[in-house]
Amino acid sequence: MTDAVQALCALPINSHDSPEGDWQHAVSRQKRRHIPQPTPSTAAAGARLPPRPAERIQRAALKTAFRAERQWRLRAPAREETTRTRCSGPEEPPPPGGPRRPLAPPVGALPRRALAQYLRLLRLYPVLTKAATSGILSALGNLLAQMSEKQQKKENCSQKLDVSGPLRYAIYGFFFTGPLSHFFYLFLEHWIPSEVPLAGVKRLLLDRLLFAPAFLLLFFFIMNFLEGRDTAAFAAKMRSGFWPALRMNWRVWTPVQFININYVPLQFRVLFANVVALFWYAYLASLGK
Repeated sequence: MTDAVQALCALPINSHDSPEGDWQHAVSRQKRRHIPQPTPSTAAAGARLPPRPAERIQRAALKTAFRAERQWRLRAPAREETTRTRCSGPEEPPPPGGPRRPLAPPVGALPRRALAQYLRLLRLYPVLTKAATSGILSALGNLLAQMSEKQQKKENCSQKLDVSGPLRYAIYGFFFTGPLSHFFYLFLEHWIPSEVPLAGVKRLLLDRLLFAPAFLLLFFFIMNFLEGRDTAAFAAKMRSGFWPALRMNWRVWTPVQFININYVPLQFRVLFANVVALFWYAYLASLGK
């Protein structure tokens, strides 16, 4: 009897036969029902589990951003039309049987656009912009000087203008006047700062006593070379014209350079000097120099 009881106790008890075993089996079956088990086909295809809450939030944010970008792109033509209307002004009423024609831009719109474009190029390409400005204004100054001289001599300006003169001045202004003036004004700012006592007077003396003679000498040398003359012609020109030109330069350009160095912003100093030089060439031609 005792041996039979011990044999029965040694047998494994099935968990499904007890109430506790039934409860555990029901819980495990409920878990298997809510959590999808990957099948061999889906596991081979790289199936993914449902996204977590953080992934859902990220996807929702991306959808919102894409929707906003799409709305912004759809409204771009309307924004461009509004900007064009503000810049160009209102449109005329449509004529009978004709298309709508925009009114002419305001008088001050073109100078403002030109100034904005010049400032943009001056910020992006300072040396190149100043060189191009110097070349154009130098050539224009020589052209005005020739026209003034022809009018004094009562000659026809359209037939006897020297085209090589503006070309030489354009080359000299582009390769020498613009770049050298740009770096010279930078050198003045760094070597003689505004905090130095009598900085304006020191800058003016350095410009008038050092830069002006050297620049005038370079001008005579480059022009002699561009005209195809020899060294003897250059020496004769220096003996006859250097000192009178330097004295006239000191007389006219000293107050101009005092204003330019001390009161004109650094980025506009080359432009200011070129504008004054434009009238300076015409003035010399009117005096017969």
